[in-house]
Amino acid sequence: MKIKLIYILLLLLSVTLLGCNTMEVSGTQQNEDGSTSYDGETISFVVPFQAGGGTDVFARFMTPYFAKHIEGDPRVQVENIPGGASITGTNEYANSRSPNGFNILTSSASSHVPFILEQSSVDYDLEDFTPLIGAPSGGIVYTKPELAEGGMENLTALENELYYAGISPTGLDLVTLLSFEVLEMDVKAVLGYEGRGPSRVAFEQGESNIDYQTTSAYKSNVENTVEEGNAVPLYSLGHVDQDGNLIRDPQFPELPTIEEIYIDIYGEEPSGEAWEAYKQTVAVSYSLNKVIWVHKDAPESSVQTLQQGMENLVEDTGFKDESEDILEGYDAFVGEELNNQIEQSFSISPDTKKWIIEYLQVHFDIDINKL
Repeated sequence: MKIKLIYILLLLLSVTLLGCNTMEVSGTQQNEDGSTSYDGETISFVVPFQAGGGTDVFARFMTPYFAKHIEGDPRVQVENIPGGASITGTNEYANSRSPNGFNILTSSASSHVPFILEQSSVDYDLEDFTPLIGAPSGGIVYTKPELAEGGMENLTALENELYYAGISPTGLDLVTLLSFEVLEMDVKAVLGYEGRGPSRVAFEQGESNIDYQTTSAYKSNVENTVEEGNAVPLYSLGHVDQDGNLIRDPQFPELPTIEEIYIDIYGEEPSGEAWEAYKQTVAVSYSLNKVIWVHKDAPESSVQTLQQGMENLVEDTGFKDESEDILEGYDAFVGEELNNQIEQSFSISPDTKKWIIEYLQVHFDIDINKL
């Protein structure tokens, strides 16, 4: 009886070890030439947000195209790791996921801004990752018709009359708040709303009178309000090109940038730390709103296979047509264009970083070293 019991235990142990060993070697299949094969394998796609959010929707839209265009037709499995406004999952990817080429990550503006500011909770370094594909986004600032009647010059002269409903000064709101700073607008920010949807409702109900929405939300929820005469667009937050210039949002070419508005009002080009901070945050928040990465020290053959897959993906006419809503009509970046945009977007000067940190401390009592 004892021998039979020992035999059963040994058998169970063997099965357990075999299962562990299978998990360990999964994703490390190599060809005879040393290259990594994705044939029949699974790629884990870490999304550092809860299911159902904008970045999760983006990731799940992309996965079937990854499977289609990555050589070997791998299965791509989304894994949500929410918490810390994307920092928890990004930290885990950096510290705990094997750099074997079978783990990829998506980042967003809420991952990018804390990284460039060296927020204390950030334990990842985006320079340790290799970018595969990037996607821009955009934002539009709008106000009430009665406030827009006198133009932007009138808005910049108002005192204690403008109210903005936002979420957090360290997220996408930072770009909009800095646009007010550059234009020298007196705007009281009421923060703590749970999302841009509730912020938009606050505008519609009169709790605020100046607001911004991202491109997709603006097109789907605000353009009708504009057509009905209940809102007026003021400017787009713009994009920063690879030469560091603020340019008009390609989805809203009729709307000026704050640089154009500043020149019209003050007769000179904007300058100074607030202006540099604005361009920096536009670059990492909108010009590169989302980036998909793989570990830099993943096998070179894996990186090349993944990069080639992304280049094939953006040439897929079906992807171009079906991504209109998810990518908000913007073109994705790959290859050298992506690398150049990342270099431009993430290169922040010590002075600009210091200024943004002090701005958050002075205006919002936020210590970046305690987040």
